[in-house]
Amino acid sequence: MGATQQRNPNLRDASGELLEYALNPENWVTFGRLASPPSYQRQVGNVVVRVAVNVTPTLDTWLCVSFKGPELSPMSAADHLETLCSGRFTFTPNSEWQVEIDARKWIHFSRKYTGPNLRA
Repeated sequence: MGATQQRNPNLRDASGELLEYALNPENWVTFGRLASPPSYQRQVGNVVVRVAVNVTPTLDTWLCVSFKGPELSPMSAADHLETLCSGRFTFTPNSEWQVEIDARKWIHFSRKYTGPNLRA
């Protein structure tokens, strides 16, 4: 990790800072643009956590939470997701979140953030 990587002792501490920042509409990002550190990302132990709200070209909004760490499995990442979101959202596994593992071994969870499309 780079020298500017912000660290937190646990996911609960990281979640407060990350979610407060990422859920602020001023900090939403264009869909497909990778949210960059340090504002959207924290390191907790050997796991890196990234949170962003992505806005699609059709103005749909998606909450995206990603994890990367040695030997991190989708199941353990889902446990981290539950811990990270528990203070802000009701967590319903398997019914709301889509999961993807990319070539760089990031485990990405995403779900619709707002209901109807935003209007410009």
